[in-house]
Amino acid sequence: MPVYELFCLARPQLAKEQLASLIKTACTSVFTNNGVLTEVQSYDLRDLAYPIRKAGSKYEQAMMWQMQFLVKPEALPEIHRDLHINEDVLRWIVTKKRQHPVMLNTHSVSKAAQRLLDRRGMARPTSAEQHVAPH
Repeated sequence: MPVYELFCLARPQLAKEQLASLIKTACTSVFTNNGVLTEVQSYDLRDLAYPIRKAGSKYEQAMMWQMQFLVKPEALPEIHRDLHINEDVLRWIVTKKRQHPVMLNTHSVSKAAQRLLDRRGMARPTSAEQHVAPH
């Protein structure tokens, strides 16, 4: 399952209990689709870079929160639907987290290079050959 990150802006008038309920709703959508929640962070009330208009109101602040989760891609429409119908949600975005490549150590890189040279029938340069400057 891929790792996703949800970042959400909610109405600034929300009480802590209402915000917790909103987060719980998003978490429940993940759990009902056999997903796993890995992280939840709340940033409380923050000023926005620009005002957001929604349902005839103008918001210059919002309650911000994010969560990371693993879920099958087929479950994303349900999560989007739940956020879309909730009147307390101003904006949200779900992004797929990149999987970082495995970091190789120099020994394994050296061994892989040697195997490649061996397959091509090339000899590995000796340390004396490596230090000779070309003329």
